[in-house]
Amino acid sequence: MAAKSKDASKNTEEELTDIPDVLKSGKDGESADELTESYFAVSVLRDFVLPDLLDKDTVELLYWAGKNLSRQLILDMTSLPELFSKAGLGKLEITKQTKNSYQYTLTGPEVEQRFNLNNDNPEFSLETGIITETVEKTIEAFCLGTYTVNSKAKNVSIKVQIDRN
Repeated sequence: MAAKSKDASKNTEEELTDIPDVLKSGKDGESADELTESYFAVSVLRDFVLPDLLDKDTVELLYWAGKNLSRQLILDMTSLPELFSKAGLGKLEITKQTKNSYQYTLTGPEVEQRFNLNNDNPEFSLETGIITETVEKTIEAFCLGTYTVNSKAKNVSIKVQIDRN
């Protein structure tokens, strides 16, 4: 059980030095509140708590958790960018579409912050699962999602491969 501080009002900024830099303003001028409100809680869970609990199974379980989340939210492909924005997952854009795949790009201050926190090696399997299941439900075909991180540009490419057999 977690212990509760007797007087939370005595916490100062200096005492909160272990909290990641998500509380600072970004280089593009977004306020600390914009990034913090939609990002901080998600970041703490996804990047710190869950990896500790799930250990080596983190990537696979977060992928399936993303797929399950998509099922529960009853999403369609057109609602994905708005969901990602509101959930603090980043800016999602479809960048390429073929008969056999969809290519998405995930960018934004939330994504950049994840690169900064994770030494240029963040994982995006939760996001990939959400997108993959949403595409699968929308087009009614089995899909498999993968992602590639671009550490230099600090963005993520998510590819959803369609199996129409």
